Amino acid sequence: MKELTESTKIGKKLRQEKDRFQAFSVPCDNPADVIRIINKIKDEYRLKKASHLSWALRQECSDSIREMKNDGGEKGAGNCILDIMRKKSSVNTLVLVARWYGGRHLGGLRFRIYRNLTADILG
Repeated sequence: MKELTESTKIGKKLRQEKDRFQAFSVPCDNPADVIRIINKIKDEYRLKKASHLSWALRQECSDSIREMKNDGGEKGAGNCILDIMRKKSSVNTLVLVARWYGGRHLGGLRFRIYRNLTADILG
């Protein structure tokens, strides 16, 4: 699992009001590995107390691209991540965005944060 740690890109931490966000990007070419990778990231980077773990994966297949996403309890967050991945033509990559809820509703700003963090981590 050392190779996972070495290949993980870690985004900058962002604070908005009392909320905290952070994005992670990991190469992933097998959808069966998604849960294992997410659990490893949760353990390695202390994300177990995060309120939401939203993620998306785009995998290049022989003649198409397979997409998976999970909102992690933050309705619409997976779509925000996936949308930026499509715009950046990112494939064989898993992007995970963690959010620690600070007690204040951010409204639509939270979706801009998910999009910006995903764009930053993908370069």
